[in-house]
Amino acid sequence: MLIDKIQIKSPRTKKDFNDYYYLRWFVLRKEFEDDLEACKDELENDSSHIMAVYNEKVLGVGRIHKIDTESSQIRYMAIDSNFRGFGIGNLILSELIKIARLEKKRYIILHSRENAVGFYKKNKFKLIKKTHLLYDKIQHYLMRKEL
Repeated sequence: MLIDKIQIKSPRTKKDFNDYYYLRWFVLRKEFEDDLEACKDELENDSSHIMAVYNEKVLGVGRIHKIDTESSQIRYMAIDSNFRGFGIGNLILSELIKIARLEKKRYIILHSRENAVGFYKKNKFKLIKKTHLLYDKIQHYLMRKEL
């Protein structure tokens, strides 16, 4: 079974980070931005990055960063469209939640794309409110999970 052969890890090498950012850009920004840098922000160096790898191919990515002493935020969750539905998102999300718990956070927030709200609800995130419209096209929703 594929899920049993997937390695969940933090990117360490330059190649790891290149592959990590490429998938993030390809899934989340390619339709709107030609520049790979469009999938990065000022918190990259202050964040924990997680990737799901199978046979040296990155299948999914996610990031978490500290907001304050009580909370963290998950951003840039992305799964290769050919590998959705195999539980890869659950593996990455579990690892990100584990990081927040180790840092003694009380809750996690995220801004989910409309098509991912159901995934986060299944993982015990509560829908708080409708938020921004990315690229005037992709509706996002603030969600929160108590730890």
